[in-house]
Amino acid sequence: MNQIIKPKLDYILFRSESWRWLLLIGIYVAFPYWIAASTLNENNEENAMKLSLEQAKEYALEHSIKIKTAMADLEIAEKQIWEITSTGLPQLDASVGYQYYFNIPTSLVPAEFFGGEPGEFAEIQFGIEQNLNASATLSQLLFDGSYIVGLRAARIFKELANQNLKRSEIEIRSTVTESYLLVLLSRENLEIVQQNLGNMQQTLTETEQIFKAGFTDPINVDQLKLAVANMKNTIANLERQNTVTLNLLKFQLGFDISLPIELTDSLEGLFESIALEAESVAQFEIDNHIDLQIMRSQQTMDFMSMRREQSFMLPRLSASYTYQQMAMRNEFNFFKTNEPWFPTSFLAVNLDIPIFSSGNRSSRIQQAKLKLEKSELATAETAQMLKLQMQQARADFETAQEKYGNEKENLSLAQRILQRTTIMHREGLASSLELTQANDQFLMTQANFLNSIFELLNARNNIQKARGI
Repeated sequence: MNQIIKPKLDYILFRSESWRWLLLIGIYVAFPYWIAASTLNENNEENAMKLSLEQAKEYALEHSIKIKTAMADLEIAEKQIWEITSTGLPQLDASVGYQYYFNIPTSLVPAEFFGGEPGEFAEIQFGIEQNLNASATLSQLLFDGSYIVGLRAARIFKELANQNLKRSEIEIRSTVTESYLLVLLSRENLEIVQQNLGNMQQTLTETEQIFKAGFTDPINVDQLKLAVANMKNTIANLERQNTVTLNLLKFQLGFDISLPIELTDSLEGLFESIALEAESVAQFEIDNHIDLQIMRSQQTMDFMSMRREQSFMLPRLSASYTYQQMAMRNEFNFFKTNEPWFPTSFLAVNLDIPIFSSGNRSSRIQQAKLKLEKSELATAETAQMLKLQMQQARADFETAQEKYGNEKENLSLAQRILQRTTIMHREGLASSLELTQANDQFLMTQANFLNSIFELLNARNNIQKARGI
């Protein structure tokens, strides 16, 4: 047996020695990288952009993709106004045309015109090989009903784009506020659980010492170990949630999600700095709500669309003046000044009168009227919906206030229970299970208290959003 076992022991010793050297080499190689990574992490934390809630909202108003898109739409509306306006202003166009005939067109004329026999035809070529003409046309729209309507509609379209920009700003402020609060809630929940993990580990250490002294049951130690393990899993989950919510906030801000950011506000700090009572009694002027203003602008746009269709039944009057120079040569010598050019000029006035379209125009007018009626119904529906949203927001705010008051009392009660149970556990009057339950109860109450603050702040944010100004 010894002869068989000995080689195995030598092999194990050899493997142990090898692994020891490999471990030392690994540490030697990885240590500089660990130092560099630690330094880089510290630099990133130092260079992190620090934002309060108000600063975050201002940053989002400048860098959010949604805001940039709305501003681009506003610029497009401004360009469209000038595009429509310019169609009613004088238009000047010029053209230059050159033709070279490889074969000059031939026409047949009766030969008897030139003394030939009746019934015969003579071949005659009209034209010159080299032809060049240059012309300029100045045109002016004198009357067009659709132009007048379109000009007014373009201004309304710009106003609509401006209102959409304002609504985007309201939405981005609300969205950033909600995400900011969510990150704070996640972060503070994580800090609470981490702090309680430390307390639980200390209790576990003390219980293990008591167990070694023979004054407690081993099941108490196992229960505390299980509680510590569950708490570590909770911390890992909260860390992942915190990373996801923080990246969501960066995305809404228009911030690079790979760069660090630091939030300087806290839930309690924000809670103490705001005047909650002012929100519950804030006046709600539905006429000032941006959504209703947008619907009314859209209704006006549909009205102008109907007017535009009606304007197509009116005549259209325009005038133009054209000046043209033509040169015909046998050689390409158009740049010689002593060769003749043949001018042509004329003034044209065009009057287009729509008379009969087999019901096409009437059908389009009827469609525009129906669209206007739908727009009026949608505006009325929006007004009712905004009132309901405001009522719901105020109801949620009152509920959040009541919940905050209850959770505040519950937190104080749970804290007293935990303190008393901890003392009783140290004195051997409470089991580890009772201590764990008291700790879990305190954690849950503390999380509920923070969540009530979050809901209250979020309810305030929803009221501001429901006011739509």
